Amino acid sequence: MSQNKNITFTKEMIYQVLDELAKVDHFFVSEVHLQTEFIIKAHELFPEYKYLPELVPSKVPAEYKELFGNKGVHFDLLILANDEKILVEFKYITKSYSEVINGLNVSVKSHAAHDIRRYDSWKDISRIESFVNSTESDVDAGYFILLTNDYGFWNKKDSDTQDAMFQLNNGRHEPESKAWKEGTPEGTKKGRSQAITIKNPYNFEYVPFYCPNQKNGIKNQFMSLVVKIL
Repeated sequence: MSQNKNITFTKEMIYQVLDELAKVDHFFVSEVHLQTEFIIKAHELFPEYKYLPELVPSKVPAEYKELFGNKGVHFDLLILANDEKILVEFKYITKSYSEVINGLNVSVKSHAAHDIRRYDSWKDISRIESFVNSTESDVDAGYFILLTNDYGFWNKKDSDTQDAMFQLNNGRHEPESKAWKEGTPEGTKKGRSQAITIKNPYNFEYVPFYCPNQKNGIKNQFMSLVVKIL
């Protein structure tokens, strides 16, 4: 498809859904919770579109099968917008945090291992790209949505770590083949050894999502990132 195609379900609409979700005085307890609430709110705001979770697209490009195999060919959400098909992948990566909200103890667990979380996020972007940029697919666009309260994702690390090419920090990310640094332990790379090819440049810009009360003098700010993939 054309890189300049206009998509009716816009990035601004994605943020409008997130902005409405942020008005509720709580955070999500899991990625499934995020996905569910997003679909409910999106349907309330934009009822003219269809929202189909955990869907396997009917036309799978040969490139996708070559890169990722025949297993797991599904995406968190497919939005049907007029004659458009838009894929959405969510990531909800948190550090441990709990808060009493309306008399209930709401908490999220720690998703440690920044390196593999970064790898998985870029893999999601690459998976969407493989559909969007293929003439064998009828997918028009996609969105990658990340919510996190871990500043290690939006801040860039200066050190040359084993996952340096997989950073998700604020700023521009160029097209490239992303791979682990030489010498990365096999245990870290297990199931994730394949290099990830990113075809297009992306500018990552995190925005505040939810800012809870102070706890032990540290703010556990939740930030959101929306990446439009064409």
